[in-house]
Amino acid sequence: VRGLALTRDDLVRRSVIMALMCQGELLFEPMEQSWLIDFRSFFAAELEQLEELAAQGLVTIDQEGITVTALGWFFVRGVAMVFDRHLQVDRNRARFSRII
Repeated sequence: VRGLALTRDDLVRRSVIMALMCQGELLFEPMEQSWLIDFRSFFAAELEQLEELAAQGLVTIDQEGITVTALGWFFVRGVAMVFDRHLQVDRNRARFSRII
């Protein structure tokens, strides 16, 4: 048998990434109810990184959630990468797949 065992953290992050990349928005309340987390504290570091993307006009962040803007759709992969723990750990390692 082969495969990867996903942790709860992996599953939560997958849910966040899928919401952003597929729907273009993430609502905090349904995510908190589904995973029994406080989104803002669970993803405090990621929300701080997302502020830079918000300043560039790629996303909007409010009390309800995160929304990818029309401009942000061109860079939605980069927005989602903020929530990928494995990419954040390997930041210094060369990657074949870059946004630009």
